[in-house]
Amino acid sequence: MPSERCAHRLSASKKNERVDNIINFLKTAQPQQISTKLHDIWGIPQSTITEARLLLTLGADPASLYVDDYGKKTLRDRIDNGSVCDDCTHKWNDFLEYASAIYEEMNEQTPLNIPRGKRIEGVLPLCLDGGGMRGLVSVVCLLFASKRLFGDESLPDYFDWLIGTSTGSMLALSLAKGLSIRDCFFQYWNMKAQIFLRGSTFNRLLGDQVTVQTKNINRVLEGCFPTETFHKCPRRLTVPALDIMRAPAKLHVFRNYSFTRPFGVQLDEEQDMLFRDAARASSAAPTYFEPLIYNDKVFVDGSFVANYPLNVLFKEYDLFVKHGNALQLACVLSIGTGEPESSDRKYKLGKSIRTRAKNIGHLSTLILEQVVGQDLTAVEMAEDRCHAHNIPFVRISPKGINVRIDQIDDSKLMDMIWTTLLYLVRNVSEVDRLGEVLFKLFSDQTERKRRSNTVL
Repeated sequence: MPSERCAHRLSASKKNERVDNIINFLKTAQPQQISTKLHDIWGIPQSTITEARLLLTLGADPASLYVDDYGKKTLRDRIDNGSVCDDCTHKWNDFLEYASAIYEEMNEQTPLNIPRGKRIEGVLPLCLDGGGMRGLVSVVCLLFASKRLFGDESLPDYFDWLIGTSTGSMLALSLAKGLSIRDCFFQYWNMKAQIFLRGSTFNRLLGDQVTVQTKNINRVLEGCFPTETFHKCPRRLTVPALDIMRAPAKLHVFRNYSFTRPFGVQLDEEQDMLFRDAARASSAAPTYFEPLIYNDKVFVDGSFVANYPLNVLFKEYDLFVKHGNALQLACVLSIGTGEPESSDRKYKLGKSIRTRAKNIGHLSTLILEQVVGQDLTAVEMAEDRCHAHNIPFVRISPKGINVRIDQIDDSKLMDMIWTTLLYLVRNVSEVDRLGEVLFKLFSDQTERKRRSNTVL
């Protein structure tokens, strides 16, 4: 019987149920099962493009869709019976056009031959930007790069210094805890509706939404990091926040290392910090969450001073030098949460209460835009500094990401991820440059050891 109803017009609860089922399936499914699932849902009238994109992102091989034009023929049937409308047709067609290339570039490359457990001279820092739910962009960038370069999810394991701001602190601490990149993806996907409420900027400013969201994020972080502390982490950790207890506000850095002692030496117990408290401090974005009161300080989002935490990396590096304990940076990797396209801003002059309230909302949005990364000056300065000191610098941050930091709509988040995947495929040279840098670093180390052994 003809459907006469596109899947995107299903009730929100029904669409969410379908997507939740796919997420739960993906958590335990094997690659072949994921590929089979993609083939199956392609012909189901109630399936959405979000489901297909999720499966592809997390490993589905779309090859069966191209056998005997199964994908095109089935899509044509769905269009004819009304289960795919005109508005959605281009998304399904785009999937058929690009899915094969995305899978091939991400999953079918020859992995780099770098022996596991090998150490190099110097420190490898991984810097992770802020951006709320746009943290999913960072996760997908890491997943794509890791699968392409190594054939698995081991890329973050090569970096022994994790630096993250706001949502980047959440990702950095999750990786430090030992979560895989896929686990981080599921963590982000699940926590969006657990933290953020649907509501306007006006509601956030004048209602109780901030209070409720603060309780939500506290509960989520406690579940993610129940007992983990900085001092017990075997990798260097750096998480910035802004202390607003006094004026002017001051950058505060949570860290698990000393500038005067070798890394790993026992530090003072009172300086230890729970992962969840550091993440909460660095993620306390005004108008979204209340500040964190901790000891004698009041913290708000670290993005105010370091949305791109590259400036914090070099501030820490300079403090090591100042204390006579200079580090050697072998390479710097910066993973962004995406750069937005420019657009016209709605702003109307007026003296009515309603107009003023709207403009306050626009001003709030403008401030947060600057906080979450519209000015790339910090990135440019970091790149220039690395170039001056012959330190390889790699930055991966997709263009065209225009998504709110509190976005919880599955389809809009999946549109964002799709944009990310297309960017990575079209700019795969950025990922390959990272691979070239890492291969050279580890190969040079092997060659130095070989020569040293020969001399001995």
